[in-house]
Amino acid sequence: MRLILKMAVWAAVLASIISALLFTALNAVPPLPGTLLPTAWDLAKTTVLLLPMTAVSYGSFGALAGIVGGAFLVLRKPRIHSTRRLMIESGIAGFILGLGFPFFDRLVNHYTRGWGILSAPIGALCALICAVSFRNQLVPSAGAESSLDN
Repeated sequence: MRLILKMAVWAAVLASIISALLFTALNAVPPLPGTLLPTAWDLAKTTVLLLPMTAVSYGSFGALAGIVGGAFLVLRKPRIHSTRRLMIESGIAGFILGLGFPFFDRLVNHYTRGWGILSAPIGALCALICAVSFRNQLVPSAGAESSLDN
């Protein structure tokens, strides 16, 4: 149970950060004539300022998806014998769970933000990062593996 909760927290943090980064990157206003491009500091500052907003819907969905995905991986743990299989199964699960975000966003916020097209790839990315982070607890021989080739 502790592993599932750790995965849920990590998924919530990742969903919040990745969403804030995407908002910053995709909504960057092109510079006006005579102005400079935004600096890395401007982009970082904007990302940090967006984190409380992305944590509300993206982070809460990430936590729920982390619980479901973490429970799935813990139940599948006896059948996962390699990091490659862990990555494939978690990527597919994250993609499928990510498809549910527009429905969750509609329920929570009563409108959608138009991120439905990116929710599945973001879900897969978060799931893959979680899988790499927790592979020692999910793959029995992960400590002995030297690469992701096994």
